[in-house]
Amino acid sequence: MNASPFSNTIEEDNNSESDSDANHDVALQHYQPISAVDNNDGDDFDQVNSDEEHYSYSRGEAENGISSLHLNGDVEQKSSSDGEEEEEEERIREASDSAILRAFREDENRRNAPLTAENATRVREGMRGISFGGSAPDWVGRVPEDQWINQLRRLRQPPRPPTSVQ
Repeated sequence: MNASPFSNTIEEDNNSESDSDANHDVALQHYQPISAVDNNDGDDFDQVNSDEEHYSYSRGEAENGISSLHLNGDVEQKSSSDGEEEEEEERIREASDSAILRAFREDENRRNAPLTAENATRVREGMRGISFGGSAPDWVGRVPEDQWINQLRRLRQPPRPPTSVQ
């Protein structure tokens, strides 16, 4: 079994210094304390204000160490282009919905259309060699086969125009 040698020092394993070994002068240059209220009146405040506009964060005065945060500050400031975009999205949704409904109607019409004589013959020829295993349904003995054939022929015929009784 191959084993790696054990090292007694953290510096050899991690190749870095621990927090207690770090140079505190260098660490203070990079350390920025977090506070609820910034007392500096300078460029830092301007930078925060620019972020405030972007993230819709309004900086309020701290009360009891808690500052106010308004997340929905820009809701009231919607421009007219937002309304136009919403109307355009609504038009796109309506067009999509109407296209879907039209496709369903066309599909239903195609399914309900009577078979042509050629297609009906093809179906009958294809089904001629098919037999269904198991027991026959109870209604088979009550309806003669020629009635089923006549019924299928009537279904295959195109619909006749309605005659008006006068």
